[in-house]
Amino acid sequence: MRRATPWLVLFILAITASVLALLNFEPAAVAAQQVVSPGLLSPRHAYLSEQCSACHEPTVGVTVAKCTACHANSEQLLGRQPTAFHASVQTCSGCHIEHQAAGVRPVAMDHLALAKLGARTLAGASSSDSDSAATLNSLETWLRIKRPGQIGASSARVVLNCAGCHDRKDPHFKRFGSDCAQCHTFEAWIVPGYQHPSPSSKDCVQCHQPPPSHLMEHFSMVSQKFAGKKDARVDQCFECHNTTSWNDIVGVGFYKHH
Repeated sequence: MRRATPWLVLFILAITASVLALLNFEPAAVAAQQVVSPGLLSPRHAYLSEQCSACHEPTVGVTVAKCTACHANSEQLLGRQPTAFHASVQTCSGCHIEHQAAGVRPVAMDHLALAKLGARTLAGASSSDSDSAATLNSLETWLRIKRPGQIGASSARVVLNCAGCHDRKDPHFKRFGSDCAQCHTFEAWIVPGYQHPSPSSKDCVQCHQPPPSHLMEHFSMVSQKFAGKKDARVDQCFECHNTTSWNDIVGVGFYKHH
């Protein structure tokens, strides 16, 4: 019997490997995905755990087209003033990061990424067509610039218009203007080293507005009685409240509000 030539042996092995690969393609593909996966998806995207191509393009990664296939028609997102700017966004992965850990929402607010995104969108828009004009108008709510330029970590504070996104939740009732960055940082809203005015201060209404309940019968029926100050006025915050917390009542302690 003649011995098989080397090329014939290689040919038979190649055919055998191909058949085995076809028979076991799906399990092998799933196993491969599990090996290369950088981590678990968030709960809302967990059903896509074995469908990498739902979000990723080969050799490219996550693309806007993949994201907008599901999220482009989110009326709730585009209809809310703080998030309406998403209509002009051309990239998603800068702020929405997946594969972090189970139970972690894919939201990582990056103000620098937002500033760069706005500049890129501004650079690609043209006032000559209606779509771009609408884009430029929407950008004016969250960017202070009219023309694109080089944006760095230091200039992002100047470029972004904080009030454009946060004015609906301004706890200062616009008393301090719209330049939030003069006190707050992008990393945390807490002001480092902030000291509340003296506990003996009686000018609380300069910064604090009474809640709606204090302007109704609730104030006399509940608030005054609980604090034991039946003659206290709404503008005399210091009569009932300590400066440690709004629900730390003078002479009573912390009030567990219903």
